[in-house]
Amino acid sequence: MEKNARLPSLAEGLSLLLLCAALTTIQVLIGGTRMVFSLPAYALLGAAGLFAAFSLRRRLPLPNQLCLAVTALFCTYILGRALASPVGYIARSDVYSVLGGLVVYFFFACILTKARQRLFLVACLLALAVGHVLIGVVQFRDGTNFMPISWLQRYDYDRRASGFYICPNHLAGVLEVLGVIGLSVVCWSRWPIWGKLLVAYATGVCYIGLILTGSRGGYLSTVTSLLVFAILSLAILRRSGGNMFWKVGALGAGAALALAFVVVFYVSKNDFLKDRAQNTFETTNMRIELWKSAIQQWKLQPILGTGSGTYQYFGRMFRSESVQLDPIYVHNDYLHLLAEYGLLGAVGMAIFLALHLRTGWQNFARLGPKRVALSQRPLSNALALNVGALAAVASYLVHSIFDFNLHIPANVLLMAFVFGLLANDGVVRGSSPPVPPQSQTLWRLILPVLGAVLLVQCARLLPGEYFSERARMAVRDQQPGVGLLYALKGLRYDPQNPDLHYRLGAVRMQLGDASGDPQVAASFHREGIAEFKRALAIAPQEQIYALELANALDSERRFDEAEAIFHDIIRFDPKSLSVRRSYEGHLKLRNGKPPSEGNPPAADS
Repeated sequence: MEKNARLPSLAEGLSLLLLCAALTTIQVLIGGTRMVFSLPAYALLGAAGLFAAFSLRRRLPLPNQLCLAVTALFCTYILGRALASPVGYIARSDVYSVLGGLVVYFFFACILTKARQRLFLVACLLALAVGHVLIGVVQFRDGTNFMPISWLQRYDYDRRASGFYICPNHLAGVLEVLGVIGLSVVCWSRWPIWGKLLVAYATGVCYIGLILTGSRGGYLSTVTSLLVFAILSLAILRRSGGNMFWKVGALGAGAALALAFVVVFYVSKNDFLKDRAQNTFETTNMRIELWKSAIQQWKLQPILGTGSGTYQYFGRMFRSESVQLDPIYVHNDYLHLLAEYGLLGAVGMAIFLALHLRTGWQNFARLGPKRVALSQRPLSNALALNVGALAAVASYLVHSIFDFNLHIPANVLLMAFVFGLLANDGVVRGSSPPVPPQSQTLWRLILPVLGAVLLVQCARLLPGEYFSERARMAVRDQQPGVGLLYALKGLRYDPQNPDLHYRLGAVRMQLGDASGDPQVAASFHREGIAEFKRALAIAPQEQIYALELANALDSERRFDEAEAIFHDIIRFDPKSLSVRRSYEGHLKLRNGKPPSEGNPPAADS
């Protein structure tokens, strides 16, 4: 009997370790922004989900049932709409991000409800945040794209810190959440002094790193989260008695003013950060044009949206002349959701947010003002987590206006943890039944089911994604023989992966170009063209596949076929200057005339 009683506790401990490993892995692997880097973390989550089977009948604090029901309905719609999207491969990112987020959410809403379990995860993530910032300091100091893992590369963001991530805005999305939760632990938890000092150090590092990201959306959302934290803290102190309210309130206000002065002074001494801060409310920002494109896209399918991942197509179609970088994301989570998932998705998100904030506020009232008024003991681990979670959600409500953190898998998992805290504060109220209600068992049963799905799908998809990534690197490094090997291996596992067909086409074109025999070169080029066509058949509006196909057709002097491809490219992306230049190069090859003499086809042809 003793062993049977200890088994669920052991399973929960292993689940917690797997969850920590999953969130760490996905953040270290550039936030999981490519499937090959997110699938290992999802596999860890899948393994954790299986361990939940040992806790099906365990007595634990009950979550808010309405929160769980709305979460399940909202995510079911998102999954269904994603699976029914025009390009299944592109929708994969949303599908598995939602599945992984559900595992994290249901674990912390239904099973991992003890404060010490949750604080253990917070401590692990704060330690990882320190690692992010140390890397970010090197990036900021040297003005380089330094990454500690050589085969991971970030975009060129000058001196802005991004840590393990490839974009500073997404690192800011992590640090603003962990910073305010860490601050809440320092102020309101019952941890010993030495523990609070360590958390305070990590929290301070988070905010230093956030400054170094140069993320203006991160600055605004951080100020919002700190204001919410201050308001909630004052509400607690007001019920603690007049002396404590004025003493602690005055001390906190003084510390906040001193910290604000230090931050302003430091930023003012650095021209790069000063310029970023002064242009926080930049009215000519490209984001406004991206938002306009998203609204035009939404009008095409206002109820259901156009499907997961389709903004990168319609963003090109509706872009203005001032937007020449490829508009893959809206840089606004709300408009992105509206455009791709329609009014049903937007309303579902609004209800999800409203219910969790309402539940979080009710829990705050019980854990904070009401409890403190009765006991005069303000410190509580559950209260610290609740206040931190409410402030963290407030930060994302603001940051999501300017960025797309909720399309970064690592950040989705982090916020799933936060919403799990709001759905269940981990406190037992009233008499506890000897066994959990049947409804609670059914909610917990979701975890092993999701875990099994994730494990099976990760085992099925990871080899193809791995070989696709290796083929991409081989193409980049001009190693067509190696790329050919990896692409062919990948297609054995995932024949519906358009990137693998594209890589295979690219290496065949490289092999043809390197061949000294015209007949051999022509044979390789024909095979490459066939692979580009297969990639384009799977993802018909993917511009890079179409451009490579048109260029390959031009190299074989199949100009009429290339002309038809260019007509489609320009129809779907009429205002791209790079596409126009490519088309002019095609006309020069075809007609033997200067580029200026060619007239591009009409956008509506």
